[in-house]
Amino acid sequence: MMGLGYDIPALALRRTRRAGPAPFSPLSTAPSALFDPANAGTLFQDPTGATPVTADGQPLGLWRDLSANENDLSQSVSAARPTYRTDGTFHWLETDGIDDGLATLPVFKVGNPVTMVVGYQMLSTVGTARVNLAEISKTSTNGMSIGVRPNIDRLQYYSRMAQHGVSASNVVSPSVWGGHDKHVISVQATAGHVAARLDGAPIIDKAQNLTSQEIANQPLRVGLGVVTGSIPGAFRLFGLQVWASESIQPDAQTIVALEQWMASRMGVSL
Repeated sequence: MMGLGYDIPALALRRTRRAGPAPFSPLSTAPSALFDPANAGTLFQDPTGATPVTADGQPLGLWRDLSANENDLSQSVSAARPTYRTDGTFHWLETDGIDDGLATLPVFKVGNPVTMVVGYQMLSTVGTARVNLAEISKTSTNGMSIGVRPNIDRLQYYSRMAQHGVSASNVVSPSVWGGHDKHVISVQATAGHVAARLDGAPIIDKAQNLTSQEIANQPLRVGLGVVTGSIPGAFRLFGLQVWASESIQPDAQTIVALEQWMASRMGVSL
């Protein structure tokens, strides 16, 4: 009989050995849209997707959504396309502070609830209004926007829906300044309330005017927005995760995992 060197206990152990848990992915939470500049296959220099981004410093005309929803961001004006940047380890989108911006097709509702997780670094230091990081909007007076006041790197959340008689909420972090470093922020707006975290720490927990009103089929915008008070400002965007009102919103424990995932794409610790 051929000696194979196996015995019964060893075979049993091999059959019952299991792999560890799969790494966490934001896709497991069914986001409305997910954008990761480290995923080279989602980046294109032109809005048609004909020319891939292959090197640092190339323009970004199309950023494919990693979710199953195909809510891609694009820019048809060549001069207004952000730039793809990398240091060889980390990857980001960089705006010029003049006119750069991206937008999806009009597919989202302006309304609550909504959750966004953003990895960013503010480069501009000039201005006391809001530099738009991400917003869902129809016009300058009908939308919701997450941004940063550049002179002190202060997080702001703005909402207004004039079409339904909802006056502006301009909710800002009380005394926590970003310091123009890399940061992970999460913002979750629900009916009449908004909560935000900066680098894993709660910084906003306040009332806001927008409750159950909504306006359907509007774009998600990154960079220069249309909501009142948005100004041009240069920043780096390391990733964006969005759960619009049509999606199941992540709970508090999941938001922590989403923030940690974002931080890993930026080289920061929370």
